[in-house]
Amino acid sequence: MIFNISDLTKTYGDRTILDIPALSFKKGAIYGLQGPNGAGKTTLLNILAFLEHPNSGSVLYKSKPVQYVEPYLQRLRKEVILVDQLPLLFTTTVFKNLEFGLKIRGLEKEERKRRIVKGLDMVGMGDFIHAPAHQLSGGETQRVALAARLVLKPEILLLDEPTANVDAASAQQIKEAALMARREWNTTLIVASHDWQWLYEICDEILHLFKGRIFGTGRETIIFGPWQKLETNKWGKSLSDKQQLRTPAPPNQEAAAVIDVLSVSENGATNAEEDIVLSGMVSRLSLERKTGQLFATILVGDLPFTVGLTLQQKQAQSIFPGKEIFIHYSLDRIKWI
Repeated sequence: MIFNISDLTKTYGDRTILDIPALSFKKGAIYGLQGPNGAGKTTLLNILAFLEHPNSGSVLYKSKPVQYVEPYLQRLRKEVILVDQLPLLFTTTVFKNLEFGLKIRGLEKEERKRRIVKGLDMVGMGDFIHAPAHQLSGGETQRVALAARLVLKPEILLLDEPTANVDAASAQQIKEAALMARREWNTTLIVASHDWQWLYEICDEILHLFKGRIFGTGRETIIFGPWQKLETNKWGKSLSDKQQLRTPAPPNQEAAAVIDVLSVSENGATNAEEDIVLSGMVSRLSLERKTGQLFATILVGDLPFTVGLTLQQKQAQSIFPGKEIFIHYSLDRIKWI
């Protein structure tokens, strides 16, 4: 394992941001971090990047305990590189932005130039090599910031919402460049993103963070409050398409419900185990890289549900984007977190 974490906590004042009993990352693997805003994803990335230290617990990097003293941390930061969600560039040329980190590492001029050209090509920004960095668009800035890290050939590349504030073309370039780093240098990728469809397709493992804790596989459907009493004297919420998502009584109105979808059907017929049937539309099909399992993302109102498809459904090819379909779940299998 390249990282081993044990009994880690991180607090700010009286707020616990992270509480992770055990977590490890393998060399060369791709990990996804999912969770709502405030779940602790950025804080975890900052700890892995040696930019913050935990309040308690241990972090082992390459089987050695991390020592939180600056000279030691500076050496580790040359191997583990973070790309922030809103990166800043120097007010100079794109070339000089990429050259900065290479100069610090003492690379010769020709090697610096070779890496810069390759790094910009990886993110589709080769024509911008002498452009003023302060004149770049948001998507171009994100791509140049990624290229500036790629030229360093990191052992671990940490990406914090890399496609959240960019156009579709930039998002695709960022994805392809990150995967190229894994292919060429066996770089470990740890990506915090709300782009769960991309994560499902590329990740070896997905970790779900909620209130600083890791749980589940990242495939769970999590619905957030507030909850209300419905006309039927049941709890739940009214959806944008007038359907009602029903739940047991929540522990509090702001609790999050983990809903285990039992099955999908084309006609909405139920069996004895299923309490609730809701109509939705297939928005996307995705193949999970690690298992080969095919999943459907189904929009019910404005809520996305992720459901694994059966072998029969895959073979029949009867489920496709745009198709109306029904999801089935049971009230007694809903968990509250």
